[in-house]
Amino acid sequence: MLFLALWALAVGFILAPGLRNGSSPFTALATVELLLPLFGIAVLTGQLPGRFAAPGVFVLFIGGLAGLVFRETLYAILAPVPGAAQHLFLAGPIACAVTGVLLVLPLGWRPYMVLPFLPLAGAALAVATRLSDPTLFAPNYLASALALQASALFAIAWPVSRFPHPVLQVGSRIIGSWMLAVALLYGGAYVAGRDKSLTPPPFPPLAGIEQAIEETAPGLGPLPGQGG
Repeated sequence: MLFLALWALAVGFILAPGLRNGSSPFTALATVELLLPLFGIAVLTGQLPGRFAAPGVFVLFIGGLAGLVFRETLYAILAPVPGAAQHLFLAGPIACAVTGVLLVLPLGWRPYMVLPFLPLAGAALAVATRLSDPTLFAPNYLASALALQASALFAIAWPVSRFPHPVLQVGSRIIGSWMLAVALLYGGAYVAGRDKSLTPPPFPPLAGIEQAIEETAPGLGPLPGQGG
């Protein structure tokens, strides 16, 4: 796992200079929508038993790949949700919610729930990374960002896997509950938000103008073009 972390970090730094406008792929680690679920997934992966760790990483990768390939379908599904399009289609709260639920489960249940549900978190994280691209889809940004995320994931998961202390196990469940709370707060705020942009009032109908003129100046008669 340490080798994978070093490899991903090296790939990220190799690809980073290829960005055309100088934006850094480290922005893929700098927002709540990306950093919090990534940290939770890393803790979750590090606490998986040895024979489930590799399948867990594999399904996470498959989920992320599927999220990128079928992202338009995900957009269409989530578009009717109020505020979804303005907030990365709620990818961050979805990733936090799925990861938080998996973390609050007892350790004995996690390996059997990770394989079917971790791909959903991976897909949401990949979509959030894609949509939060500050370079407006520079060719090398997505690969650099995903490589750096992979390096961060393995860099956190490796020491977690080497420290199976009960305190850390309890701490991971606390982290999961926090992630659930953040997902509900952020997601609820996004969905409950209303469009507060200023819009002009509707133009009054012509009949209303005629009535107002007749009331204020009854001797003027009908408006031009309205007959007489």
